[in-house]
Amino acid sequence: MEYELKNRPVKILGAAQGWSAMPKYSHEARPSKPIVNCRSRATSWVDVGDDSALFSAGGIGGWTFANLVSRFGNVSFRFSDQHGEMMSLSTYSKYITNPEGLSDDSPLGIYDSEFGDDLPTNVLLQEYSVPSCFSPDLFDLMDDSPNFDDPCGIISEKIKPNTAIPTDDDGGNDTRPEQSVVSQAIEKVPRPPYRWVLIGPERSGTGMHVDPLWTNAWVTVLQGLKRWLLFPPSTPYESIGMVEGKPQTPSSIWFRDYYDKVSSQSWPKEFQPVEVLQYPGETVFVPAGWPHLVLNLELTVAVTHNYAAEFGPFQKMWDEVAREEEDFGRRWYSGLKKFGRDDLASMAPLEIK
Repeated sequence: MEYELKNRPVKILGAAQGWSAMPKYSHEARPSKPIVNCRSRATSWVDVGDDSALFSAGGIGGWTFANLVSRFGNVSFRFSDQHGEMMSLSTYSKYITNPEGLSDDSPLGIYDSEFGDDLPTNVLLQEYSVPSCFSPDLFDLMDDSPNFDDPCGIISEKIKPNTAIPTDDDGGNDTRPEQSVVSQAIEKVPRPPYRWVLIGPERSGTGMHVDPLWTNAWVTVLQGLKRWLLFPPSTPYESIGMVEGKPQTPSSIWFRDYYDKVSSQSWPKEFQPVEVLQYPGETVFVPAGWPHLVLNLELTVAVTHNYAAEFGPFQKMWDEVAREEEDFGRRWYSGLKKFGRDDLASMAPLEIK
């Protein structure tokens, strides 16, 4: 875990070996560019079949976009954690090949943190695993006891299963408990979003940001090509386009407006970014606190996890958890103590203890 200890970004090879999510590629079969030239700003288009090279990039099986569309074409995926907009993969496949998707400076990308939570996509969680080269996720130690906030069982006693509750409309009985009571008793505090499936065409991507809660992250590409820039944590945010109160600049626009500056001879060496080109089967480790952005250079499918490691700026992680996720922080504190990690629990801010 040397890169976790040093809090430095690295590219890792072979982490996806053995995954059924990983398509099989032959060097000859993989085209260097999609069959649709997105830079042409086409005003006309031709519908592309799910078996086209654009949707598979020469890959067979696994999580090629073509295979995902064939398996989950009618399933809706989310575009963001911040809003509820969703689109089926079949419709999305049409969007990225029609004039709107081909001409958009920053096309819509899928960023779904709830994939695998329900049928039918829950099978996807069995098709990859967290690479063994990363330390265990300490957020997994969260205390998820159902009576965490109700130690005496008072609320739970009120909503025993199949308890009949009179209804007002017909005087009959309804075996479903009142929603307000249910939400108090069985809706546990979830851990913050931590895993995503990422799908996006050329020019899509993620603008400059720092991952939440001072977590580390790993990202594995299954199809496509990503371009990364990662900046040291000491880099002044405003100098790289991260301005508080202003919306995030799309990565394609950021490269146009900022790349020449940060790659020039006058850019301070201590803020020099790490640049990465990431191909299928490769995994990028994103250390805590590093501002970074990602640009998809072609239709790309990837999976990513954020995780809490005890290495690196752990105290900063605790401070941000207390500030941004106080309810989760209390459960995490309780879990760390329950599982014998008093050394880490002791670092919690006073408002959590």
